[in-house]
Amino acid sequence: MRGVHHRNSDFGDAVRRFARHHYVERQIYIRSHGQVQFISLSPFTQAVFAGIAFLFFSWIAFSSVNVVFKQQIIASKEQRYVKMQGAYEERLAQLQSAYDELNGQLVISQERFLATTRELEEKHHQLTELMSQRQSASLQLDGMRQRYSASLRGTAGEAHGNTILMSVDEADQGADVGQTTTRPQRAADAENFVIDGADGGGIDIAGLAGGGDRNGTASQIDTRLTKLDRAQQGLINSVEETTDKRIRELASIIGMTNVIDVKALMKRKDGGAPAGQASGEAEGGPFLGLAEGEALAGGGDESAFSRQLYRVSQNLNTMAGLENSIAKMPLAEPLIGYHETSGFGPRVDPFNGRMAFHAGEDLATEYGSPVYATGAGTVTYADWKGAYGRMIEIDFGNGFRTRYGHLSQIGVKVGQKIAFRDVIGRVGSSGRSSGPHLHYEVWFDGIVRDPSKFIEAGHYVFAKQG
Repeated sequence: MRGVHHRNSDFGDAVRRFARHHYVERQIYIRSHGQVQFISLSPFTQAVFAGIAFLFFSWIAFSSVNVVFKQQIIASKEQRYVKMQGAYEERLAQLQSAYDELNGQLVISQERFLATTRELEEKHHQLTELMSQRQSASLQLDGMRQRYSASLRGTAGEAHGNTILMSVDEADQGADVGQTTTRPQRAADAENFVIDGADGGGIDIAGLAGGGDRNGTASQIDTRLTKLDRAQQGLINSVEETTDKRIRELASIIGMTNVIDVKALMKRKDGGAPAGQASGEAEGGPFLGLAEGEALAGGGDESAFSRQLYRVSQNLNTMAGLENSIAKMPLAEPLIGYHETSGFGPRVDPFNGRMAFHAGEDLATEYGSPVYATGAGTVTYADWKGAYGRMIEIDFGNGFRTRYGHLSQIGVKVGQKIAFRDVIGRVGSSGRSSGPHLHYEVWFDGIVRDPSKFIEAGHYVFAKQG
């Protein structure tokens, strides 16, 4: 501290010595008209004038330099301004170019998005029509299942409800079905359609419509559209697989009766060929190879989707025809709670002990039990008929007829329209009978058939659950 004070004191002494040496009191003498006068200048006045002179000469020097170098300064500033302006304009050009490029990509993406959405909407419309066709294909047979299930409700000792197309894995081997590769399966397997996304998750339709991050990139939109397209493709693949499987199952059921070829039955499902048209299908046209035909049709993914959609639509028409044919076949059981006492074919006659041909199936149950129509049709006979006793005959169409003999009561009349599972009479022992039972016959194209095969096939359409 003492050293600092000492240095400050030395500096002050030096300044004071400089001032006393250079700024001493001076006099300016002026002689005029023989008289001498003087002006005394104190050290302070001299210092003030020195300061003023320093400022004056500094200003003159600055002004001189400014005048001399003014043009150069202005030129330098203008040059910097031009450089800044050029850089700014270059930046604007870059931003404009980036904007134009982005706008172009946006327009392209928008056009692609609109085209893709239009395509998806068209596919969705086609799939909607396809699913409507799928739902309408089984209406008749579904109604029969409901009536069959309703006829079982409230019956003591009997199970309620029904299983459709029950698996035959646990059943005895049936008759040769021919032209089929699979047996019928449970309805729970046949009726389900998978509508999941390609990655196993559901499709966020709300997000695809604009929810979520509205600033998402075009790739995110493409990903969502691709996911929806895969979901649609997965749906139609599932429908095609299910309909193919269902057609094989329905064909198996028809084949189990061993009465007619499936294709032949399909052709006559509407009562035969129209008037003036030969039996069979009228077809023709030039031959085109598959590859040639696809090229002529345009090929491409959309063409593949359309061809698959057409195949599924044809499958649904075939499935509807098969179900319509099955609906006109006598596949249900005419009784609830019975046991078979005599089957179809050769047997020992219960009255004379001789070998004879039994044209139906005897189903024993309690006297007065209700007898149900095994299909929808028209009553062609309802009266006493010799050894049949009281008998009812119903014509189902498509060549099928059924007979119900040994009745105690007849509840219908000739010409009456009968619905599936209507009660048409009561079990009795009229005619050539040894006890209360129902003699049940199935006829096709004027030939008597084995009713047990129809009932067995019906088990895979109307199988009771335990």
